[in-house]
Amino acid sequence: MKRTFIAIKIHPDEKMRMIMDYFIQALSAEKIKWVNPEIMHITIAFLGDTDEKIITPISDKINRIGLDYSPFELIFRSTGVFKNIRDPRIIWIGTETSPVLQDLKMRIDEELSEFGFVKETRDFRPHLTLGRIKWIKNTLALEQAIQRYKDQEIQRELISGLIFYESVLKPEGPVYIPLGNFPLLQK
Repeated sequence: MKRTFIAIKIHPDEKMRMIMDYFIQALSAEKIKWVNPEIMHITIAFLGDTDEKIITPISDKINRIGLDYSPFELIFRSTGVFKNIRDPRIIWIGTETSPVLQDLKMRIDEELSEFGFVKETRDFRPHLTLGRIKWIKNTLALEQAIQRYKDQEIQRELISGLIFYESVLKPEGPVYIPLGNFPLLQK
């Protein structure tokens, strides 16, 4: 078994890195596991434990899906937290609504259901995880940092492919191993 997911790789520009540095400085006294900017991505589908016998058929399916989509622009805007400000778990950068990304997510969920993967029931909220909060005392500092970048455009990126990753969990953080790269190639 391999722990797998399908994602879009994101390449943080200078402004996004500056925002991340601001959060790290503003919340330096808190216990937060910050994401390495080099492995930032938007998860499209988390598959979890995946039988190695279906890795190739899943890869073939992702490749065929990619052929039906053209590259598209994604706009990153605003910062926030998941669960809520009183009990925050994840600090994120969000995206503007993208009909193409929403359609791509629905298509992947639909096509992978034939392998026995359950379709996601929660709304798809594409985001980049900046940090995972272990504990935090100063939620006011967190709220101020979020307000500073609320509704602000952060970065634009041309999305041109999907990546099928294996996630290997290690004490120092996850390692993501690409099992396949699949371009968006609709003509």
